[in-house]
Amino acid sequence: MKKEVTVIEVNGKQIRLGCDSSSCEGCQGSFFCTAKNTSFVVENNKDLELKSGDKVVLEMDSKKTVFSVFLSFGLPLVLFIPGYYIGNALFSSEAASFISALCGVALGFLIAGLYFKIRKRIYRPEILEKKA
Repeated sequence: MKKEVTVIEVNGKQIRLGCDSSSCEGCQGSFFCTAKNTSFVVENNKDLELKSGDKVVLEMDSKKTVFSVFLSFGLPLVLFIPGYYIGNALFSSEAASFISALCGVALGFLIAGLYFKIRKRIYRPEILEKKA
């Protein structure tokens, strides 16, 4: 998926970009996206000559977007079920089972958060070109 965004600040290879919600129309990840009306940093790997106010085209692989949504939201939901049954087997109490299931959800969010913290460069958008 490709989107046009505006350069806000250039700091060496680190480029701060911004977009408004109109540039998110048609994006598969727009429902979960927190980048609407905010800025974010990407690397200028192509060494393009950029200055504040320039328009650039970003690309984010759709497969990576779908995987990140699954890992962020699907994994905690999947871990809810074994958390519930583990709590039920250990404590034989509905309240303990529910608390254990919530611990499974928390573990899912923790795993996803650590994964993205370690591999964050892979999931960043890439600058394709500078618009004229």
